[in-house]
Amino acid sequence: MLRLGFTLMALVAALQLRIGQLQVPAAPVGFVNDFANVIPAENAARIQRIIEDVRAKSGGDIAVVTLPDLKGRDQAEVALQIGRAWKVGSAGKPGDPARNRGVVILVVPKETSSDGQGYLRIENGLGAEGFITDATAGTIRDEAIPLLRQRDYGGAIELMTLRVAERFAREFNFQLDTGFREPAPTFSPRGARGPISRRSSGGINPVLLFVLFIIVVSILSAGRRRRGCGPGCLFIPFPIGGGWGGGTRGGWGGGGWGGGGGGNGGGGGGGGFGGFGGCGGGGGFGGGGASGSW
Repeated sequence: MLRLGFTLMALVAALQLRIGQLQVPAAPVGFVNDFANVIPAENAARIQRIIEDVRAKSGGDIAVVTLPDLKGRDQAEVALQIGRAWKVGSAGKPGDPARNRGVVILVVPKETSSDGQGYLRIENGLGAEGFITDATAGTIRDEAIPLLRQRDYGGAIELMTLRVAERFAREFNFQLDTGFREPAPTFSPRGARGPISRRSSGGINPVLLFVLFIIVVSILSAGRRRRGCGPGCLFIPFPIGGGWGGGTRGGWGGGGWGGGGGGNGGGGGGGGFGGFGGCGGGGGFGGGGASGSW
């Protein structure tokens, strides 16, 4: 009996040690918690805008977290602990579809990880598992891994956030409005140095059209001179105005990809979450999601 007591005490001590090893940042600093300092400000602004839109239209939470190191811990356990400790996901009564509707996106950069390995985890709250399945999370992970291998952490995390947000939008039937637009391609995909031609394959060549225009004008002008029009007379059958100039002026201006303000700080309203789920709500995570490394 005494031996059994010592065994139980040893198990409790081991469990307490294990829990102690799983300590996570005590509280979020916003929607974007870049503790590894790898997300550029412009990416952080866009990520925050996406998360705010999801929260406003569905009540769902997305927590983005980067850590410099896992210290030997499993990324799935760490993400699970973050989701629970920060109460990511909406508060609600049992049966409320908005309850525990949260996702944690965790990234540990390869360059700062003590074992030289990079890690990611997409952790789904219980209220999100129906529309962001483990397979869906795995697909999002696979899409982000190439960017992570290129050390494009801002781009990879923004991509994962956008894909998760798209699932929220599809499930709750709203249009995702991030305030940003995809940039138009500047160069041809084949690597040509010049800009992509705007003509379609079946359109009229503008160079040929211009040559024909000059020929027609020359013929008409010559005919009018023979009929007595002065040597300076020139007949142009088309109105001249801004039709040949201008083009797409300012196509890249106007702040389409400008900063969204706030960078990594803040979040939606009131300077913090008090737990993502508000006053003691949310935080229901069952371990669903997908992990990856590179």
